[in-house]
Amino acid sequence: MADIATPGTDDYSTAELLAIIIARSCAGDDEVLGSGGANQVVSLAANRLAQLTVTPNLWLFCGGAGVYNAKFDTLPLGTWDPRAAYGAECKIYLADVVDGGTKGRGGRQRIRRGGSGFGGMQVDKYGNLNMIGVGGPHPDLKVRGPGTVGTLWLGTGPINMYFEHHNKRTFVEKVDYRSGAGWMDGYDSRHATLDGRDGPQLVWTPLCVCDFTEEEHRMRLVSVHPGHTVEEVIANTGFELVIPDEVPTTTPPTDWELNMLRTQVDRNGMLRKRRMTIG
Repeated sequence: MADIATPGTDDYSTAELLAIIIARSCAGDDEVLGSGGANQVVSLAANRLAQLTVTPNLWLFCGGAGVYNAKFDTLPLGTWDPRAAYGAECKIYLADVVDGGTKGRGGRQRIRRGGSGFGGMQVDKYGNLNMIGVGGPHPDLKVRGPGTVGTLWLGTGPINMYFEHHNKRTFVEKVDYRSGAGWMDGYDSRHATLDGRDGPQLVWTPLCVCDFTEEEHRMRLVSVHPGHTVEEVIANTGFELVIPDEVPTTTPPTDWELNMLRTQVDRNGMLRKRRMTIG
């Protein structure tokens, strides 16, 4: 049975920790940053927090609502929630939302979704995502997923990932179906297949932060969150992570970061009650 992920303190929740460290990763990014997933409340909060703190020139895009630069201070239920459009500068049609996830003329990416992250039912050591289902062969699935919508954009550029559950059912040796391309089969396979486009750079989970090795593009442990250990990460991952000789603890939220999150982004306290699990 899964355990609730806690950071070993009552000062903040795991969801608040993730929102803050994802926001930090956006520092210096003046591009368009999107939150596309229907249930991506944490990344939605992170992107809005980044806009208010480390990246004031960031253009925040909410894919489900189809809006730019919303000004909500209480978290919507997801990017599809009409409340995600509160105070937005403009709204676009769904066809333009989909078109925005592709490369424009000359290879320029119109919308970068790198800071927030996609999730999935399964992810493997090369960062490939599965949202189709588990088991098979298709269509005789043991568990049916929501489908490929959104995850197809992983092929357009370095889109990062975050997961609200860290266990061996999610972090698997090889995904049953590849609905979102990570580093594909590792090494240069993605660059050769997708016109030189880079794959995911970071992965955030309730236990840790990971990146990918430079040559093989295998998932590598970067830091472990407060209240957890490297051994706990290894025990709940279904493939062999690359483990550096020294793994630091993820830097906890500051009082200022927590105050900004709770008073300017998440006044309804959704992230304090968000349930994330391990195992």
